[in-house]
Amino acid sequence: MPTSNVKKRNRNNRQRGKIYEKLIASVFNGVRNLDKSRPHTDVENKTHVYEVKSRQAKMPTLFDGAFKQLHLASKESKKREGGVVVVYTGGQGGKARAVLIQEIDLDRGSSS
Repeated sequence: MPTSNVKKRNRNNRQRGKIYEKLIASVFNGVRNLDKSRPHTDVENKTHVYEVKSRQAKMPTLFDGAFKQLHLASKESKKREGGVVVVYTGGQGGKARAVLIQEIDLDRGSSS
């Protein structure tokens, strides 16, 4: 791939990332981190920090199905959706890790 195309794609990815970091910051009543002394913080509010990843690929089938099932369970139980927990077992004696995934309404407060 020609170098100019790679540079353009990288610039577009950075720009898209900034847009979503600002949007996520507004959802959590926080700010996008511009402090270069803390390069690992994307978004923060008074009590939490958030790592923001932007992808254009479709949500993996695992998550898509899990969120559909979570929505049905919420309706059936008349309880709020807590999120999807994905457990990585670590395999062959490795330490298991669990990740909580919650869907965020990015249209919140928009005037559409």
